[in-house]
Amino acid sequence: MRSNIKETRSATCGLKKDLQPTRKQTYTYNTLSQTEKQLVRRYDGKPVGYVEDGILKKRVQASKHMLRIPRGWAWDKDILEEAVAEGIMKTEIFDTEEEVTYSANIQDILEKGQDVNRGYGLQIVLHLYLWKKKKQKSKNIQPLLNLR
Repeated sequence: MRSNIKETRSATCGLKKDLQPTRKQTYTYNTLSQTEKQLVRRYDGKPVGYVEDGILKKRVQASKHMLRIPRGWAWDKDILEEAVAEGIMKTEIFDTEEEVTYSANIQDILEKGQDVNRGYGLQIVLHLYLWKKKKQKSKNIQPLLNLR
């Protein structure tokens, strides 16, 4: 049986890894405090997101990860179902290229989404028009100066 790696972050210890065997366990995360991000991993151990402030999140590049047909965002179906079981009701996907945050209720994804399997396991995609879109304010914008 193959072992997955659990990661924890500590301000004093840095990154430490604990080997622990798991079987198709979607959530293999552990943190030392409530304020830290909890990593979320697929069944094969690959990190696919994190839980922060009770919200399931991931940071992606739309050009690589947004589905084109149907146009939308996808999550592993098992991860969404386990998130609901853990009391997590919302998800956010941050597009690092356009600096846009897409948010949706997980229950809406499960009810209105479409099942797809394109070689990465069973996923559920929610069409793009059903996501709430919020543009990130750029930190580099300087206030306009009154020119006379």
